[in-house]
Amino acid sequence: MYEGEGKKGEIYELKAELNSDKRDRKKEAVKKVIASMTVGKDVSQLFPDVVNCMQTDNLELKKLVYLYLMNYAKTQPEMAILAVNTFAKDCNDPNPLIRALAVRTMGCIRVDKITEHLCEPLRKCLKDEDPYVRKTAAVCVAKLYDINQQLVDDQGFLDMLRDLLSDSNPMVVANAVAALSEISEQSPQIKIFDLNGPTVNKLLTALNECTEWGQVFMLDAIANYAPRDDKEAQSICERITPRLAHANSAVVLSAVKVLMKFLELIDQNSEFAQNLFRKLAPPLVTLLSTEPEIQYVALRNINLIVQKRSDILKNEMKVFFVKYNDPIYVKLEKLDIMIRLTNATNIAQVLAELKEYATEVDVDFVRKAVRAIGRCAIKVEQAAERCVSTLIDLIQTKVNYVVQEAIIVIKDIFRKYPNKYESIIATLCENLDSLDEPEARASMIWIVGEYAERIDNADELLEGFLDGFKDENNQVQLQLLTAIVKLFLKKPTETPQELVTRVLTVVTQETDNPDLRDRGYIYWRLLSTDPKAAKEVILAEKPLISEETDLLEPTLLGELICHIGTLASVYHKPPNTFVEGRFMTKKNLPLRSGFSNNDGESMGNGAVPSNYQESVVISSNVGSLIDDFDILGPMPNAPTTTTDTLYGQSQQRAPSAIPNLLDDELSSILGTDINMGGVQTTPTTATTNTSAPASRLTTTATSGGNLLDDLFGDLNLSSGAPGISFSSTNTFVLPKEIWLTAQKGKGMEISGTFARRNNQIVMEMDFTNKALQPISDFALQINRNSFGLIPAQPLHVTSPLFPNQTVSATLALNTTGSIAKSDPLTNLQIAVKNNIDVFYFNAIVPIHVFFGSDGEMDKMAFLQTWQDIPESNEVKHQLQNSSNLSIDDLQNKLRLNNVHTITRTTIEQNEMLYQTIKLTNGIFVLIELKTSPGNRTIAFSLKTRVPEIANLIVQSYELILSTAQGAIRCVRYNIDGNYCLTSGSDRTIKLWKPDSNLTIKTYTGHSQEVLDVHSSYDNSRLCSGGGDKRVLYIDVMSGKIVKKYQAHAGRVQAVRFNEEGTLIFSASIDGTVKIWDVKSREYDPIQILDDAKDSVTSISLSGHEILTTSLDQRVRTYDIRFGKLTEDFIGHNLTYINISHDQQCFLVGTLSSQLMLFDKINGKLLQTFVDYTNNTYMIENALSNDDQFIYSGSEDGRLICWSLLTAKQVCAVEHEANNRKSVNTLSHHPKEDKLLTAQEGNIYIWSKTDNVEEKEEIKKSVVTEKKFVAPKFVSAGFE
Repeated sequence: MYEGEGKKGEIYELKAELNSDKRDRKKEAVKKVIASMTVGKDVSQLFPDVVNCMQTDNLELKKLVYLYLMNYAKTQPEMAILAVNTFAKDCNDPNPLIRALAVRTMGCIRVDKITEHLCEPLRKCLKDEDPYVRKTAAVCVAKLYDINQQLVDDQGFLDMLRDLLSDSNPMVVANAVAALSEISEQSPQIKIFDLNGPTVNKLLTALNECTEWGQVFMLDAIANYAPRDDKEAQSICERITPRLAHANSAVVLSAVKVLMKFLELIDQNSEFAQNLFRKLAPPLVTLLSTEPEIQYVALRNINLIVQKRSDILKNEMKVFFVKYNDPIYVKLEKLDIMIRLTNATNIAQVLAELKEYATEVDVDFVRKAVRAIGRCAIKVEQAAERCVSTLIDLIQTKVNYVVQEAIIVIKDIFRKYPNKYESIIATLCENLDSLDEPEARASMIWIVGEYAERIDNADELLEGFLDGFKDENNQVQLQLLTAIVKLFLKKPTETPQELVTRVLTVVTQETDNPDLRDRGYIYWRLLSTDPKAAKEVILAEKPLISEETDLLEPTLLGELICHIGTLASVYHKPPNTFVEGRFMTKKNLPLRSGFSNNDGESMGNGAVPSNYQESVVISSNVGSLIDDFDILGPMPNAPTTTTDTLYGQSQQRAPSAIPNLLDDELSSILGTDINMGGVQTTPTTATTNTSAPASRLTTTATSGGNLLDDLFGDLNLSSGAPGISFSSTNTFVLPKEIWLTAQKGKGMEISGTFARRNNQIVMEMDFTNKALQPISDFALQINRNSFGLIPAQPLHVTSPLFPNQTVSATLALNTTGSIAKSDPLTNLQIAVKNNIDVFYFNAIVPIHVFFGSDGEMDKMAFLQTWQDIPESNEVKHQLQNSSNLSIDDLQNKLRLNNVHTITRTTIEQNEMLYQTIKLTNGIFVLIELKTSPGNRTIAFSLKTRVPEIANLIVQSYELILSTAQGAIRCVRYNIDGNYCLTSGSDRTIKLWKPDSNLTIKTYTGHSQEVLDVHSSYDNSRLCSGGGDKRVLYIDVMSGKIVKKYQAHAGRVQAVRFNEEGTLIFSASIDGTVKIWDVKSREYDPIQILDDAKDSVTSISLSGHEILTTSLDQRVRTYDIRFGKLTEDFIGHNLTYINISHDQQCFLVGTLSSQLMLFDKINGKLLQTFVDYTNNTYMIENALSNDDQFIYSGSEDGRLICWSLLTAKQVCAVEHEANNRKSVNTLSHHPKEDKLLTAQEGNIYIWSKTDNVEEKEEIKKSVVTEKKFVAPKFVSAGFE
């Protein structure tokens, strides 16, 4: 009610001011109206009052009124008519600015009744004596044409617009060209803008004098002109060439477009054409020294130019060499252009560069570089042998993705040079077991099949692939089928006939893929009816592969050349493929009359030169579409044993219909009977008993209450005793100190501290009874103080408190009490009453607890406030950055404590932070921090209007910056082990180079602690989950949050990418696993797995299987391929799961201090690992790369290793002497015998050593240093 009255009063006040006789008040009122309109308020009620303000000669006021009219005229068409007379009057005003303003506004008001009255003023303005008015009127014609085409035709405005092409003012000509061009695009069927020689001459004359965007319009128009002959084309090119030196890149590209088009009409061997080639190169090279975004646009256009005329940049290879700081999109585009420019003269230089690129850390770029080496071999025959040698060297590195890319390109080299490099096949076969990508596996199978007669054990190799045939990608299945048939045809006596029969039976009877099935039937029919014909068909000579497979089709290339400088040239697609709702005229390059081809034959206009004919080539990218998603395989209808038992009862291994992971369109194509339309159903599923021992099948009722509290901290899910709690916002908290000794408290000891939890000030206290009698009836009161702190609720302490018992209590505080200055300023006088007596004591509140969350300030306000505060109030100090925090870490750490960074800048290599703090009593503090490279001293300056608090602020900064960064919740190696990720209670994710203790980047975005993080297969993306219930999808390079998913009801405990990085799996305390499609525009999960009856604690992926653990004591295995859910009842509360590298077993951690190893297929318990402590927290485990050893942290601060075969403990090492804090997280290096672990805020790297004494020596040397840097990478060894 009151809000409505406020708005009404505001409107009435504005109405009164708009009708005021005073010009200044009226002007201010209109400004207020525009301001309200800008922020989205509805001020349409003031329409007539604002219109009345049009009657003024004040230009600024008139502009504001016209702005209001443009916004509201469409919603108030009847009222808009009131402005027509004023528009007509303003169009005759002596001031040209007002005339132009009037006609521009009338053109922007899309109301039919206004349009009718626009014609006469527009006609006058098109013939106005002032060029500013004429150029404005020219644009207005295009706007009017968009509203009413017929009206523009009837009034003759198009003819008047064409007349403006002869105007003496170049800006008028430019606007006329822009308007005619836009009208022509809207009505391509009508010849509206017909250029001729004299008109083009006028445009070229005006070109030098108009603005840069006017030049772009003119050049685009000239590009559509068809010169009469090559002499006219040369003349135009000569006059346009100076535009290549323009500072604006758009002008340069428009000029390049005109020259590229007109070059088609000029003899390529003429001196003029050669000179033009030389002039075109420098401006294109210059574009590569601009910002990365402009570089990318330039490179995409250069790519087209190089495909059309590589001679232009043939001598500029070096400018396309990749720089270390180029963004990935620039790197990939440069790489592509390098290959296009490669020839026999520069191949050595290019090959050396590519070999260097193949050792980079960016996986995607390395893959492209390896492929580029293969393309060089195919393109330059003289260098093929050198390229093959380079590829073999790269294979010897044993880097998995490098090996796989090398095998893919070697297959293409074999196609290009048959019977030339087959000696390397043995080397390729050595890496057969490491191939896990479909394209690499398919390439290797092709090589084995193609050269089966030269490989002695070809049948064994192919049979190895055949064992997992149903799980392979379609591309691999097709290659395997063909390879086995080839093997049989080439070595019929040595090849087991069962091998051929087996593969043909599988593809014809057990697959749903029509391509695979049809090929199988064809081969079967050929082999059974006419083996000779089969040999001729299947072993036929193949067409040679060509490097030109990725060149654009000539007619498409010609069309894109006509669109240089537009989006079409960036997308490499014609405009009609991405511009909707408008008919687009297809543009083509002109053909020169009497064009001569390489053979000297003459071709008439319209003929296609012989060098435009496409080669018959085979693309090397076959199957790239179907490789994207591994679960798009066939889903065979395998028979299953069923019972009448319903899903969810006590049977333990229960296959069930997996909910749909695909979208509805794909589902309908595959024909699978799964949840269509996104409707989730509860299926009735088949269940079968496992061979698990009876003890495992005993169902026990477990409560998730206290257990969940211990595992997940601040979520209190039960009525029992509270679990381990910690700060969800991770503000700095001082350790508890004794406030009341037992001697003064008659046996009651109180220790405590102050903290800010979720922006609420709290007292956290421990009450200890050291008396001989129980204590009860607790109450607490706070005396008046400087900040008005009072209890927000009564003190609640568990009563009675028995002798030698300690209980914790948390009391929320408000700042709404009476204020009286304390001494010291933040001192509290506290009284605690119990059944024995009343006790008084003092406690100092750290000043940072009073830092409010609403302390942000505008930059200009900060600057003004800093200047207004006297210099005498400024305090300067030197802070010690003892933890060697980066500027990002400083900013993040202070932000967590409500210190707001207003701006950040660099002055003479010094990083500057300008920050504000607002205390709960409204006092602002302004701070300047200056850090220098390599200097651990931070220059600190502070200004405030209350100098008494300055020293307290300095102390708070020193305390906050000197403390460790909080507990690390997760450590993870990336896919190749070169980097690692950490996350934790400081709400950040950090990317490290572990061997050098170097923080590469810090990622933020979570509002509470980050519990898990995972990197994609190509290291380009991260996913993370935490206490804020969010799942973040983060770009590694830029640090930006690409997507933020928010659908869990509780904290997200684990996150994982699938193999392709297209899906994110998140497990939560809410008992669900949610699956997110990162490529989709939707932000809802594509699937929810909600079978768990309690919190899901961890998740692990294995090919087409998803394994989860839960506090309901079950391991669930979701088989995507067969649509089954299998449950294993373990009998213990489960915290973490790991799958062995051979995919045969899974290892689970339990809250009963046991690690248990199970057979994944039948659920049989294989081993139990004990002698470590895990009763409260989620402790992670790991297996060595060869599956020989088991590793786990422990709640007593140890790292423990067991032998998998014997279950005996190999070693147990302490992280720190006398430090028994829990070791919760660890990660095994993917290639080497190294482990990452974390204890509190420190990260440890463990290397496998044979000498215990050496290990102890190393530990002693690093422990003494660890105290100074946190987090610190501490290296040590384990036996």
